[in-house]
Amino acid sequence: VISGGHYDVDCYVEDPNSKTIYQETKKQYDSFQRQTEVKGIYTFCFSNEFSTFSHKIVYFDFQMGDEPPILPNMNNRVTALTQ
Repeated sequence: VISGGHYDVDCYVEDPNSKTIYQETKKQYDSFQRQTEVKGIYTFCFSNEFSTFSHKIVYFDFQMGDEPPILPNMNNRVTALTQ
């Protein structure tokens, strides 16, 4: 979450067989890596149901394969993208 409220949302990811492969509640930021096992459409959902009074902006990124970090000191480091 990069803007809004307490900077937290619920999130889940499902594979093409509707199996939940990731689920977290009230998270500000996280990193999730998974090697896909099934071809098809993966579903992800961000929910702000517990905090309906504040609007939020969520940033997410999908990567395929190994990708070098943008900056040298970013290896395996999870941080919030807030200002």
